[in-house]
Amino acid sequence: MIRMAALSKFTRTVAVIALAAAATAAQAQPAWPGKTLTLVVPYTAGGTNDTLGRTLGDILRQAYGTATIIENKPGAGGSVGTETVARATPDGTTLLLASTSPLTIFPNLVKTSYDPMKDLVPVASVAVGPVGILATKALPVSTFAELVDYAKQHPGKVTFGIPGLGSVAHIGMAALNKQVGIEMLQVPYRGGSQAVSDGLGGQVDLLVVNTDIVLPHVAAGTLKPLAVMAPQRLAPWPDVPTMAELKLPNIRYFSNFSLFAPAGVPPEVMKTMRDEIAKALANPQYQQMLEKNSMQPGTGIGDDFAKQVRTDYENNQRIIRESKIQVQ
Repeated sequence: MIRMAALSKFTRTVAVIALAAAATAAQAQPAWPGKTLTLVVPYTAGGTNDTLGRTLGDILRQAYGTATIIENKPGAGGSVGTETVARATPDGTTLLLASTSPLTIFPNLVKTSYDPMKDLVPVASVAVGPVGILATKALPVSTFAELVDYAKQHPGKVTFGIPGLGSVAHIGMAALNKQVGIEMLQVPYRGGSQAVSDGLGGQVDLLVVNTDIVLPHVAAGTLKPLAVMAPQRLAPWPDVPTMAELKLPNIRYFSNFSLFAPAGVPPEVMKTMRDEIAKALANPQYQQMLEKNSMQPGTGIGDDFAKQVRTDYENNQRIIRESKIQVQ
């Protein structure tokens, strides 16, 4: 009996030690990312989102052995892929990787099956694709101030090409028109490349497009950059001011590539997720990728970024309503 009691006590002791060891191991393992992470991209394959996702995925794989799957779900201005994540299991294994447009612009233009302010949680801004305002050679202006003066002297005559209706360029220029008190006319295209082609051909006076596609033309002197709608100046254009430097801080329209999670992710998982994403964004491999693709660092992470998204949503809602913007 004594030997049985001793054995039972020994067994209990071993069990307690095993549980303690398991708990310690669990604490040592991050609550995120786990073995597989799916990044849903609400656009076709081959774009900037793929580049960002694959670089982040490679960094996480090297650090934790995490396999990252890029799942392209294009359609309806990005709302198809966005809805997929909004309805996903909130365990941190499925994230949306997209510009903020499907959350801050598109739901203010059409009715969506998801509420971007309730069904998704901002995780981090991972990169900025700057948008520039550029004059074609035919427009007799060389600075943003000269553009404003010229537009006031020729109301309704200055045209600007944009990548499409509902784009950040579209809403940003509507906000600019209203705030500065000018009337320039939009010419929407099916993508930035087509807009640039027509701009070079003299069909429009201005181009409002992502800066990466016009760098060669600026270097060749065929386009004149007047301002950038981005958080900071571009390295290739050190003399071109940001909108904030032009005393227009509310005109902050750029491709803000970001990560969003479905609402309901446990707080401890969300904290670890944000901490590990912050480490990945600071990785030299990631920084080199940004520089190579003419992108700037993201604008924030966690609560700070969530406030940005809420502010952008409300500002876009106001501009779309006041400017009576509609898309077909």
